[in-house]
Amino acid sequence: MFEQITHMLAKISFPHLNVLFLLGLALFGGTIGGRLFQKLRIPKVVGYIIIGILIGQSGLKIVDSDIIEALRPFNYFALGLIGFMVGGELKKEIFLKYGKQLVYILLCEGITPFLLVSLSIGIAGTFLFGPTPFVWGLALLLGAISSATDPASTTSVLKEYKTRGPLTATILGIVALDDGLALLLFAISSSIAGALIGHMGGGTLSAIIQPFYEIGGAIVIGVLSGLVLSKIIKKYTEKERMLAFSIGAVLLVTGLSLAANVSMLLALMTLGVIVVNFEPQKSKDAFSVVEGFTPPIYVLFFVLVGAKLKFSHMTVSIALLVFIYLLFCMLGKAIGANIGARLSRAPSRVIKYLPFSLFSQAGIAIGLSILAAQHFPGNIGNTLVIIITGTTFIT
Repeated sequence: MFEQITHMLAKISFPHLNVLFLLGLALFGGTIGGRLFQKLRIPKVVGYIIIGILIGQSGLKIVDSDIIEALRPFNYFALGLIGFMVGGELKKEIFLKYGKQLVYILLCEGITPFLLVSLSIGIAGTFLFGPTPFVWGLALLLGAISSATDPASTTSVLKEYKTRGPLTATILGIVALDDGLALLLFAISSSIAGALIGHMGGGTLSAIIQPFYEIGGAIVIGVLSGLVLSKIIKKYTEKERMLAFSIGAVLLVTGLSLAANVSMLLALMTLGVIVVNFEPQKSKDAFSVVEGFTPPIYVLFFVLVGAKLKFSHMTVSIALLVFIYLLFCMLGKAIGANIGARLSRAPSRVIKYLPFSLFSQAGIAIGLSILAAQHFPGNIGNTLVIIITGTTFIT
């Protein structure tokens, strides 16, 4: 049946269809798919990706590789919005409220899976593919991505059951800051991975300097643009202008980061951090209007993620890496959260239940895998996206 439909659709010249029509189809289909999966208590992002798979290169091929490549700037914009919104969650009030307890738990539950996943994928990959730079580059990137937790899935469950108390407060604090740590680890790992696989060129000195340049340059761009945007939203309080200036800042920082070859997501996160902490009151409206603008952007972004997937690349070796990643990611989260809670002398309920509350991975993890795939095209990029997307279906 599926082959017959594919054969019929193959007679239609989809590349000649209006791109806006295809985007509309992706938006409608993705929204419906997300809603259906949400009713099944599965993250909406999985529904978006499924629709993308159906209309993409592993399905009906309505959206082909040329269209996906042409929409690459849109993907960068969507990733820029994700980074900016993550930065908006990193408020100094959270650190002041929860103190060392949050810092201990955050560092332990973020760094432990990073170390376990990096080592396990590196060792397993060496046995499967040989001791190549590709293997350890992939391992570092997967390790960084493993430290992320999906805030939407976690907080929606807490809201649904109307939970209260120290455990809920700790979980909310962790998921608000967790993705910021993941972005920082990813920026460091991607720079080192680039040096390992010779992605940057320029010899040993360049390989040593490049990570500092990418991270430092991103922070400088984020801080300067954040200070400017903070002054603007302080002066212009109308929500329409706030939205225009905020989106404009995201686009400018995204473009400047790509042109300067620095960490784009870290620059956008820094932009968000500066704005939310320098203008804590006015920035609430700015982030609120941007958040209202993002849903269709995210739907299209994740539909395109699904459309890009090629299951012909899924091998037994890749399936094994998915299992290893999932196992050590969950193990790292559980062990790290437990160690952090004990070190910070958290309440017994937090020590007992927190390790099982941080497993969900969706939006930011997939976003990081897509960004890595665009920086590292070929085997390493395809493998990353398949592993992280496969994990999302399970967690």
